[in-house]
Amino acid sequence: MRRATVLRSGLAVAGVLLVAGVTYAASTLLTQTVGLSSEPLSAGSQLAPRETATPAATLTQAERRARAARRAERRALARRAERRRADAQPATTPAPTAPPVTTEPGDDNGGDSSGSDDSGGDDDSGQGRGRGRGRGGDEDD
Repeated sequence: MRRATVLRSGLAVAGVLLVAGVTYAASTLLTQTVGLSSEPLSAGSQLAPRETATPAATLTQAERRARAARRAERRALARRAERRRADAQPATTPAPTAPPVTTEPGDDNGGDSSGSDDSGGDDDSGQGRGRGRGRGGDEDD
């Protein structure tokens, strides 16, 4: 049994050493500087745009007013031209249309032209104009 105990003790020591080595490797990975934190502050200075000798021109109050006046004048000219075009075109009126011609339907009693109202043409018999459309015979469109 002594041999088994020595073997187990050796494996335990090897395991402890293995865990210690992995822990040390992980800690060295975490302490390495990566990205911008490892660069000095002047590292990106060549990437920045160069400063110009003269600052960008800013408009004075008088220049803004002059631009606004020119813009207003252009708008006024465009409105005048539009009015001239509208005045030059004759006003078109739509052609009068004739009202639709409506004819009263004739007697709907199957061709009997006796002229009497007793034939059932305008009664509530269900024949004729309202048939099949859900209406009674006495309604008039």
